[in-house]
Amino acid sequence: MMSRDKAVSDMIATVLLIAFTVAVAGIVSVWITNFASTSTEQVKEQSDIELKCAYGGVSVSSLRYCGGYFSGVVENTNLVDIGNITVQIIFDNSTSQKVPLNKSGATTFMSLTPREIDSFNVSIGGSNYNLIHVYTNCSNVYDDAAKSDVTTC
Repeated sequence: MMSRDKAVSDMIATVLLIAFTVAVAGIVSVWITNFASTSTEQVKEQSDIELKCAYGGVSVSSLRYCGGYFSGVVENTNLVDIGNITVQIIFDNSTSQKVPLNKSGATTFMSLTPREIDSFNVSIGGSNYNLIHVYTNCSNVYDDAAKSDVTTC
């Protein structure tokens, strides 16, 4: 007795293989298009921020420590608005304290327009500080001051 195996013909197998390949290629092309579009948009946004920040500058001066409070003057020294101005106090034991600066009466981060100057007065955890680091929403816009730049009362 002869057994007859039923199988898909060569022509149908070829058509199915081509259809599967085209479907996979379509899925991959949609994914690549979305990935490229998203990546391009992210790069554009980041480069816009970096370009804007290239025209930013901040300076801290008139620093004073008295009775647990640290005060000074912060100035936007360049051509673009800067925001999220924060003072980071770095202590002798390598710990730090970050203090977001606010304008008088405001509850949001301090922002400064070009050439604007404002003062601050914040409570810090002791006089054993080593470095004062003032930074902004632009990673390349910051200023540092050593303990020797600070007067005491």
